[in-house]
Amino acid sequence: MSLCLPTYVVIDASSSMKPHEAVLNATLSRLHYNLATNPRVSEFARVSVVAFSTDVHVVIPMSDMEQVPSMPEVICGGGTEYGKAFDQLRQSIEQDVSSLRAQQYSVLRPAIFFLTDGAPTDARWQDSFRALVDRNWPRHPHVIAYGFGAARRDVLKEVATKALFIADGSDTESALSGAITGLLNTLIASSQTGQMHIATDVKGFEYVQVAQEYVD
Repeated sequence: MSLCLPTYVVIDASSSMKPHEAVLNATLSRLHYNLATNPRVSEFARVSVVAFSTDVHVVIPMSDMEQVPSMPEVICGGGTEYGKAFDQLRQSIEQDVSSLRAQQYSVLRPAIFFLTDGAPTDARWQDSFRALVDRNWPRHPHVIAYGFGAARRDVLKEVATKALFIADGSDTESALSGAITGLLNTLIASSQTGQMHIATDVKGFEYVQVAQEYVD
């Protein structure tokens, strides 16, 4: 059975990202191109793209990026509701892991790459997050977080279970590009080793080690 890493790219599409919307979409298109043209990675890492603001939208459901013709456009606006994103991710993981297993894949623990430029605007997001990373749920994911702009280190230290990257003062558009490059490098390295391997050298970001609270 082939190994498969269910991968979720979770993008903050709130109003603070509106000035950077064109760069965000260009960066996501670059992500799609790099995955679609690297068969080894696209076979190993099945990818879903999720955008969140006041609502959450599954931009691309769990897919082999070679089979996705283009990256849909993300429209920015609204609040920064972490909780809705985490609720959607738990639901998607439950469905996607079952589907991948039905396709005869050996499924690794899901990986969430969480990119945000702001603090959460919903008060009860931690409840949704606890349900997502609950160790009693066999499919609980790894979370790798990238914070830039007005994102709060203290909040993201709660969110990141595997690795945390904090922008070192770079502008939002440079940080967004750096985060996507770091994500790609992680997927490339992981596809080569057959297990999660974090690329910790990410241009424009400080790598922050996080306590390993969650069992692999």
